Amino acid sequence: MILKENYSIKNSLQINSVADYGAEINNLNDLDKLFRFINDKCLDYFILGEGTNLVPPARYKGLAISYISDEILELDENTLRAGSSVNWHDLVTYAINKNYFGFENLSLIPGSVGAAPIQNIGAYGADVQQLIRNVHYYDLDKGIHNSLDNVQCNFEYRNSIFKESNLLITHVDFKIKKNGELNLNYKSLSREINKKIQSGQQLNPKEVSNIVSTLRMKALPDPSTEPNAGSFFKNPIVKLSDINLSSFNLDDLIVWEIDENHSKVGAARLIELIKNSLNSYDNVSISSKHNLVLSTNGNASQQEVLRLASEIQSKVKTTFNIDLEIEPRIIL
Repeated sequence: MILKENYSIKNSLQINSVADYGAEINNLNDLDKLFRFINDKCLDYFILGEGTNLVPPARYKGLAISYISDEILELDENTLRAGSSVNWHDLVTYAINKNYFGFENLSLIPGSVGAAPIQNIGAYGADVQQLIRNVHYYDLDKGIHNSLDNVQCNFEYRNSIFKESNLLITHVDFKIKKNGELNLNYKSLSREINKKIQSGQQLNPKEVSNIVSTLRMKALPDPSTEPNAGSFFKNPIVKLSDINLSSFNLDDLIVWEIDENHSKVGAARLIELIKNSLNSYDNVSISSKHNLVLSTNGNASQQEVLRLASEIQSKVKTTFNIDLEIEPRIIL
């Protein structure tokens, strides 16, 4: 375990952020040392991955924990194990090159393997919960190693049992699917797929992954050139009867029916309809590429980012009677 003071908190919003302490760990046995250090110092702490889904403060009065485990192993013909610090798209690329099914729709999502189960990452009609067999973790409250199977993870839309817990994910076991059906139902993906089919091209996981990657690069800004934390708000799930339609019609919104009582509403469209009434900010703005993305110029503070986010939430609530929930983790 390597301990550092005044530890720089990397984050894709490029907020200048420092923690009192940073712990870098690359050995399971060192987690017990970490547990004792936290308790001896009575420290607040958080787990830091690649920082692509994080809104940190200028100064964090506590410990930032980075667990480094970057192995990819095939335990048997049905199970693929990846360390928590493996880059997510690197794992997707590994699976695609093996012609394993199920990873292709999740191509090019920023972040690490360890972050994937926490918010149940998803895109283009797929969620990572469909791939996960087991999640292995260290309980930083109890100082014990344990694991949960898929059902025990309590996966929901962009949520899981890990979201508000002190469980440090060490590695994740995924299902190996050597055969399967491609998930091609998502509208924008289906449109591109049809073009390929008409040209006589054969579809496989790698081809779908390439299409998904192209769609993502067109639709979403690259954090390396336009600092951002990905989608800043979840798509809200509501009753249609609760939506205030005094300013806009239901046809102005993007709606997906979930069941007879609830529908998912596209948050990007809600923001698009109200964004011209928002104030402008010096260092943060709604991305010109996607209305769900808040981008900075590399000089923004946590307060500036959250001020714009709060104004968006307030305006959407006033206009549509819909609550928008922030997706990235806010570190206080």
